[in-house]
Amino acid sequence: MAARGAGRGLAPGGRPFLLALVVAVAAGVGVALLWQDRGRAPTVAEEGPEADMEAWDVRLRQRSADGDRWQLIADHAAHFPEAGQTRLRTVHLEVSRPDGPPLTVRSRRGRVADDSNQVTLEGNVRVADPEGYRMTTETLHYFPQEQRASTEEPVQVTADFGTADGVGATVWTDERRVRIHEQVNTTFWKVPSEPG
Repeated sequence: MAARGAGRGLAPGGRPFLLALVVAVAAGVGVALLWQDRGRAPTVAEEGPEADMEAWDVRLRQRSADGDRWQLIADHAAHFPEAGQTRLRTVHLEVSRPDGPPLTVRSRRGRVADDSNQVTLEGNVRVADPEGYRMTTETLHYFPQEQRASTEEPVQVTADFGTADGVGATVWTDERRVRIHEQVNTTFWKVPSEPG
């Protein structure tokens, strides 16, 4: 004899629908968690000792005698004194140049060393020169005093005249110049124009 009330409120064939609904919700939650994890900063437990300071919607600026040298904007910053660095999440870096618009760099994460102001950007790093090229890589180290940035990771440089792929690169931030270190493969679809 069937128990009374079993299946109450479910139309015939409702169990497959309920099962499909549960699977769809679980898949949606899983995709959302994976998507959210892409740009998140490591938790304090992953970082080690606790941060002594945290800030949200951060804007840092380094100035020199002739004006702003660079500006960094981040969604979140946490200072870790034992590591001697400030760790950043969702980073936008603007590097001023004397002869044109600033060079911009975006990444998912970053860190600034306490002792040298060296900025390391990580996770989908995108460099853009508004007057020339775009470069993508996974890690980029910016040295403000030397006005250069470098990586040893694979890179792709794209310009209006072609693309170049390779491993490692140096960007001179005060000039419109990039050098790919090794394993260079280039494709040109038109002759590059001379800088203005």
